[in-house]
Amino acid sequence: MEKIKVLLLEDNELDVEAVERLIKTQNLSYDLKVVPTCSEARQCLSETNYDVALLDSHVPDGSGLSMLSDLGDVPAIIITGQGDEDTAVRALKDGASDYLVKDPSGMYLHLLPTVVSETVLKRRLRQEKDSAEKEREKLFRDLEKAHRELKALSRIDPLTKLSNRRDIKYKIDYEISRFERSSETFSIILGDIDQFKEIYSKLGGSGADNIIIQIAESLVKECRKVDTVGRWGTEAFMVIVPETHLAGAARLAENLRKAFEDKVFLVDGENIKVSMSFGVAAYVEGQSVNGFTDTVETFLLKAKSSGGG
Repeated sequence: MEKIKVLLLEDNELDVEAVERLIKTQNLSYDLKVVPTCSEARQCLSETNYDVALLDSHVPDGSGLSMLSDLGDVPAIIITGQGDEDTAVRALKDGASDYLVKDPSGMYLHLLPTVVSETVLKRRLRQEKDSAEKEREKLFRDLEKAHRELKALSRIDPLTKLSNRRDIKYKIDYEISRFERSSETFSIILGDIDQFKEIYSKLGGSGADNIIIQIAESLVKECRKVDTVGRWGTEAFMVIVPETHLAGAARLAENLRKAFEDKVFLVDGENIKVSMSFGVAAYVEGQSVNGFTDTVETFLLKAKSSGGG
């Protein structure tokens, strides 16, 4: 069993001998350190983590009460003389855990082991409670972090690492709320890879995924930092264009279309040309998220039917 580390602040040699004799005769599991002055007690406290401090109320360079602020979380038992009970009461108010009153017959020594045990037990229970609370707080923080990470992952397309359909709808809804507050319009662009079925048949799943990843990277590079590029479907990408009217979004869509006309993608050592068709829509007051995205999908279908395929 681990010994209880006890710091005894006592300058009276007879009282020290009485405590040491008590420890020996009762075979108390104490690791006792005796110091006669407050300065030495402070030095010991800086070097060792004691379980309890027994502090005499009067020593040459101060008092046990003056030590209370130096103890940190080490519990203190103040030892006073008879007729000095007021000091004991003041010590309890100042943070001491308990007190003992010296009596000429030494009866206080019979109480000392019980008071020490109770004080140490209270401290350990408090430490265990604090530790358990800290552990619960850590667990709660970890769970919150995991929840945030899972929530973030639920809005990310695993292949392209762009916003997925769910996140795009969330951000469109945010832009609608912003429009309702400021009347600042915004637009969306929906792009679709032309002849994607043929590309898939030719390259297989892995090659087609490679094309999709490269297209995603190209779209992000071609758009502004304030724009949101996301994956809307298997071969479809959505761009949210804030604070932009239809004409501005149409110019961006045309620039994107032309950029893909001249772009060649390298897949498994083979150069693959890919084109895209785009539909554009500006937000109209009163539209829902689904109504707005349905509109741009209609315009995309018209663009594909006129040549994209």
